[in-house]
Amino acid sequence: MDEVKANPEQGYRVQSGNNMPIQAPLIPDPFVPYNCPHNANLMIVCRTDKAILDKYLAPTPFEAIDDRYVVYASDFTHCDKTPFMDTGIIVPVRWGDRTGGYFLFEYEDNDSAIAAGRDLWGYPKKYAEIPFEESETAVRSRTIRKGETIMDLRCDLTKPVKFESVVMTPHLNIHVQPGPDGRILNKRIIERDTSPDFELESERKVAAKVTLRGLPSDPLHELQPREVLGASFIIGHFHATEENGWGRTVAEL
Repeated sequence: MDEVKANPEQGYRVQSGNNMPIQAPLIPDPFVPYNCPHNANLMIVCRTDKAILDKYLAPTPFEAIDDRYVVYASDFTHCDKTPFMDTGIIVPVRWGDRTGGYFLFEYEDNDSAIAAGRDLWGYPKKYAEIPFEESETAVRSRTIRKGETIMDLRCDLTKPVKFESVVMTPHLNIHVQPGPDGRILNKRIIERDTSPDFELESERKVAAKVTLRGLPSDPLHELQPREVLGASFIIGHFHATEENGWGRTVAEL
């Protein structure tokens, strides 16, 4: 489809019809660039038995750097193209001479954002309801999937703590394209890093609590932390620019 058509309800135009339905694509085309002012991020650093991380990384080419990982919630409801909430679990990994963050689990509440992240860059996104409460003294995020709260994250902004941050960027994702006959057409590692364009407004390191519960398809309970080191509550202006907003293939698997 070469013709460009207006789509007033979605606020974008059909350009190439490269995602379905071609009459009214689910993903804004093009998806990048996009911006999100007042992007609030609750990034909680946790510790567990490294063997648990190794278990979940076994089907991947990545290896855990240590026994720490990040449970997070990000508020993208001010995004100019597709407003959404985002939560998940990121493990700092090594792949060859590269280090970065690998998403074990990820949840969002907008199908456009889910499709864009999965189809374009290999993020393992699933749907969940994600209430997010932010006040002057506390922040709380819940991830509710199939009626069950599988993630409950809280931080106390009145209780500062000290802890070392962990590697989370660039994101190293495994992008899989299934074929129509049950086979895998191709599989690749995609690297993506929007952090150079993030405009930091504030950051506070504070005390936090994490509760993870499991479903048969989402066994987060196995990652319930043995220790919560603390939370970074970060607010800034998020930019997915033409230079850094897209991902790039770094290996074919």
